[in-house]
Amino acid sequence: MNEITTEEGPNRDQISFWNSDAASKWVEFNEVLDHRLKSYSDLVMGRANPAPGDHVLDVGCGCGGTTLDLAARVAPGGTVTGLDVSVPMLALARERSEAAGFATTFINADAETHALPAASYDLLFSRFGVMFFSNPKVAFANFHGALKSGGRAAFVCWREPKYNPWVTVPFEAARPFAPDFEPPKGDAPGQFSFAREGWVEEILSDAGFINIQIAQHDTTERVGDGDLDSCVELMLKLGPVARLLREVNTDLVPAITAAVREVVAPHYDGKCIALAGSVWIVAANRQ
Repeated sequence: MNEITTEEGPNRDQISFWNSDAASKWVEFNEVLDHRLKSYSDLVMGRANPAPGDHVLDVGCGCGGTTLDLAARVAPGGTVTGLDVSVPMLALARERSEAAGFATTFINADAETHALPAASYDLLFSRFGVMFFSNPKVAFANFHGALKSGGRAAFVCWREPKYNPWVTVPFEAARPFAPDFEPPKGDAPGQFSFAREGWVEEILSDAGFINIQIAQHDTTERVGDGDLDSCVELMLKLGPVARLLREVNTDLVPAITAAVREVVAPHYDGKCIALAGSVWIVAANRQ
């Protein structure tokens, strides 16, 4: 296994984060998250159109859910390479792939700087895995070079926070308890770094991609599955509120939990917390 270190490279902060307790939470809630994110995977699959025999690069593959889905679609004859910085998440991805018997390879590397084989892939795919690069134009130039002539790219990324109250509603309730906590701003690496349509188009265009298509998709994010307290617990373990909780004294956790519970309770439908969300579904080609 080719493991990367946190001391080197432009994305060392992201590498450190995705090898911390945050990764263990994604591993712990892997099945829940795969179920929750499946609709986005399906949307990107529709744009990507993976076919038998395709060779695919799955960027930010995490615990391997999308990698396995892709592998099933490109069989027979196709292969899928999952690329991610998270050692714990890739360990689970490898276990799942071995159990399924698919033709997959997993690489623990920084996709921005990793030497990808030139003109080797028919498809670049990513479900929320491309928003964390310090230099996204460099990363996408790397991806462009790894695609065959006529190759496709397809990914999903979040639109602006104001269109995603499933994030902002609980976060703003928690924020007063940690006034010094600063989430990533603007185009800085993070969940919303690809929020601006024009910025996404510029990244792809500068990297050499053509036929760029960026489609808005509005949806409802459904967090949790059970009683209200269980849903709130999940909301606090994953996402921006979880990052904030790592920065505060543990004595504040009960108060933050109560504040978040109060603002999301009106959006609990008896099974989950349902709040609006919005993404970009992006597709492009190499000439």
